Amino acid sequence: MRLDLSVSMSAGAPVVSIGGEADLLVADDLYEFLATVISQRGPRLSVDLRRVTFMDSSGASALLSARRLARSLGGSLTLIGPSAPAALVLRTVLPDQALGPEPSGATGPA
Repeated sequence: MRLDLSVSMSAGAPVVSIGGEADLLVADDLYEFLATVISQRGPRLSVDLRRVTFMDSSGASALLSARRLARSLGGSLTLIGPSAPAALVLRTVLPDQALGPEPSGATGPA
């Protein structure tokens, strides 16, 4: 499995679910998907990372870039339950205050 992306709505805001590997090979596609959701459904969104099986710094960078885009439009990007591989990279590559992943199952603004 490379990357599986889907979007649903919850409480009037989009929730993007990411499954599979968020790495260099798909980082541009991941960012473009998130940017499209932001432009079409509004700048307040959540990103569910529970099904991420692998993430590298490129995948984390795509999330950070989408967060910047959402904030520039007056919104926010909230992470939902980063899997262990995603949480490890987010803690290692990005400062805590940059994305602030919450423990698995919790949510928080990014």
